[in-house]
Order: sequence, then C-alpha cells, then structure tokens
Amino acid sequence: MKKVIILLFMSFLLGQEPVEKERSFVPGEQYKYNLFVDFIKIGPNLIKLGSATLSTKKIETINGREAYHLNFSVKTSKVGDALYKIRDTIDVWIDTESLQLMKQVKKLREKNVRRQSTTIITGSTAITDGKEYTIPENVFDPYALIMILKNEDIAEKKSKKFTILDGGKIRQIEIQNIGVKTIRTPAGKFDAYTYKPLHNGKSVLKNKGDMQISYGIINNRTVPVKISLKLSNGVIVLKLKKSSNIVNE
Repeated sequence: MKKVIILLFMSFLLGQEPVEKERSFVPGEQYKYNLFVDFIKIGPNLIKLGSATLSTKKIETINGREAYHLNFSVKTSKVGDALYKIRDTIDVWIDTESLQLMKQVKKLREKNVRRQSTTIITGSTAITDGKEYTIPENVFDPYALIMILKNEDIAEKKSKKFTILDGGKIRQIEIQNIGVKTIRTPAGKFDAYTYKPLHNGKSVLKNKGDMQISYGIINNRTVPVKISLKLSNGVIVLKLKKSSNIVNE
C-alpha cells in the first residue's frame, strides 16, 4: 500500500507543469533612478542631485559564448556637479548560462578622481589593463549582482557569500537578507525585501563598492527599486523613477 501511495504521488508530481523561474536579465529592460547623496543634506531630507540608469542591452557574443550586456551609468546634475561631480559608466558582459563575469569596462569620475579599467576573462585567467592573473571559480561582477540577487532566494536573516571581481580586484562578500522594508520612490511605494553586505557579522555599508539593494514587484517582475552604493566619501542613494519594457514571460 505504501509503495502504491508513493507511485501515485510521483505520478502527480510528474504531471505538473514546471514553474519557470523568473529570468534575472531580459534584454531591453531599463530602470531609471533619481540620485541622492546622503552626506549632503539640506534640511531634514535628501535632495535630488542627479540620475542613474540600469539597463540590459541585447545579447552579444564574447569569445564564442553568449553574454548579457549590462550597462550602469550615474550622472550628477549641475547642482550635484558643484557639490560632488559623478560621471560613472560601467559596462558588464556576463555568461547567459552561468551568469558569471566575462568582461567589464569601467569609466569613473568621482569629484576630481578619474579612473578607467578593462577586464577580460578567459577560463581561469583574467587580464585587467594588460595585467594577467589567475582567478578562482564562480567569479561574479558586483554590479551584475543587482540583477542576480533577486533570484537567489536567501531567507530572511540568512546570508550567502559571493566572489566578485571589480577593476582587477578580487574579494569575497557576504550578502544578508535583512527583511522587508517599506520603500518610497518616485515610481511608488513598495514592500521590498532588502539585501545588504555583512562585515564582522553586522549589516553595514563599509567598503567602497558595497551595495544595499531593495526589491519590489512591478508587473510580476522583481525590480531593484532602491540601491545604496558606497563611494569614497559617502553613499549615493538611487530611487526608482521609471521602469520600461517590464515583461511577464
């Protein structure tokens, strides 16, 4: 009798339609954000000092493999320029299957500091601005993690470690789901779950490049509605203004 019940249960499971997991990247998706800087305040609230865009371009071929092309750009306004000028453009190509980093091009200007770097990965070898070095397995791009993390299903108060490569520097980060927050943005109010880096067991933005990301739902798609990014002298806060080409496939 027990075997019959097990067989019936397995037959039931096999008869179910598989639930397709939401894709992290959909070519043509674009998110536009208002930019605030939390170390520059006028009165009790932050003021808008610029804009940012996160978009997935068409699929391209890198070394014979298909890759998603992700573009992340941040630009301060004229008012923002006077206080803390930012002109950052980051292009990332990641494997469509493994979501691991294949190529990264960074062009940064933050205040009076300008930096550029190009990293290309082939197998276990990376080359950054002509310097060749060996990398570990499963290396991700920190900016691509904005999209990748939304499908990681990290339980509340739990964390997961990732190895990231950014501008030729490899480090391991630990990301914790700190729970649901009410996030207000120009695109609306969201009950958003939030991921934040851990340092010595505490959820803080400590290192340059650390990000706190809050995810809400728009048209059945998980969307990064708020991004806080640690810079050299403070944190920029991006709040979703508009999303386009949000699809439900």
